[in-house]
Amino acid sequence: MIAALLLLAAAAEPPEFEASAQRFADAAGCRAHLGALVDAARIDRFDAAEGPYDMEPGDVRAHTVRAEGSGHRIAEYRCEEALLSARTWTHAMEAAEEEFTVESVARRAGWAEQGRRQQ
Repeated sequence: MIAALLLLAAAAEPPEFEASAQRFADAAGCRAHLGALVDAARIDRFDAAEGPYDMEPGDVRAHTVRAEGSGHRIAEYRCEEALLSARTWTHAMEAAEEEFTVESVARRAGWAEQGRRQQ
């Protein structure tokens, strides 16, 4: 759970929650649905799947995280009582690097720059 929360804290500002068309009779049904989402993500070998857990009374959350490109796709699910909503966003881990070639290494190498100055 800590790894997923650290990713959330380091991520760009997530979008607003969007209400789901799926309806539940009560808060317990919504919470059970979050548990099923997390179980399914674990079976599908997501990089992280946490929840459901209480943020505050009446606000239950779950998160899934999957590696994608050079970052992660984060999905957050929320039950406010029996109302389900969700949001998803990506978090880049680092800036894209240029392709690894002899030329790219030479451009970044300090020793290559020194050799050019001596000529």
